[in-house]
Amino acid sequence: MRIFYATDLHGSEVCFRKFVNAGKHYEADMIICGGDITGKMLVPIVKQPDGTFNATLFGQKVSAKNDEELQQLQKNVRNAGFYYTMTNVEEFSSFDQKKVNEIFESEMLRILRQWVQLAEERLKSTGIKCLMMPGNDDIFEVDEVLASSDYVQCADGKVLKFDQFEIMTLGYSNMTPWKCVRDISEEEFTQKIDELASRVENIDRCIFNIHCPPYDSEIDFAPELDQNFKPKLQGGELKMIPVGSTAVRKAIEKYQPLLGLHGHIHESKGVTKIGKTLAINPGSDYQQNQLRGVVIDLNKHGKINWTLTAG
Repeated sequence: MRIFYATDLHGSEVCFRKFVNAGKHYEADMIICGGDITGKMLVPIVKQPDGTFNATLFGQKVSAKNDEELQQLQKNVRNAGFYYTMTNVEEFSSFDQKKVNEIFESEMLRILRQWVQLAEERLKSTGIKCLMMPGNDDIFEVDEVLASSDYVQCADGKVLKFDQFEIMTLGYSNMTPWKCVRDISEEEFTQKIDELASRVENIDRCIFNIHCPPYDSEIDFAPELDQNFKPKLQGGELKMIPVGSTAVRKAIEKYQPLLGLHGHIHESKGVTKIGKTLAINPGSDYQQNQLRGVVIDLNKHGKINWTLTAG
């Protein structure tokens, strides 16, 4: 079985399209999107009295003077993983946090429905399976959108069997400084993993598809933050520390699955071994319009060949 795995697309239109196309490109039997599917920001594009449009993108004010420039601005916003709303000066002045939240969630789910439809149109007839899962950043309404498809499989909280392999999926994370919607305690994380693992028939042929990487595993290092969420420096460089889950680490040590697929920590791309388990985090570079992933070949004897990809 050949799997293409990518994660942490965070709403990037161009990265999702690359993800869908990767199935055919790499001749995969299955593509897996490993969580944190949706974006993090809503960008108002405000029509001015003179007919131009203004927006703020990456802290910089951007102006579009005609339809062509407006389309490019909209494209840039979406490719960066953000959502946009078209408004005018008067309407924009009336926006409050409640209104912003309503528009943000509506756009998030609308785009995700479009993505699911795109995956169906491009891949349903090919026989390539598509598994998607929420990550700790994704609101719970995401599950409903994924579950509405008769092609895309919402894998979170399930053990799915494919040929002689089983894929056990969890989109949660240990607690982060941002207290995301699916951040949970290590104790609760352990309970969720153990409950799912009890359903696995053959752990030696099981893939732990868990969004959060195991603690202190070389694929979970991120900058240490101060109380204001600013990265700490050490010797003039970023101070990197392990931030993965101890529950995930202990579960891998306990169960020794064939493979662990992880994401969550964008800057910690790598491949490592925990006992006999191979664990992979392909990293994420979505804001640069680059899709990072990994192609994995599994044979009937449980041998694994892997290649990290970027495109």
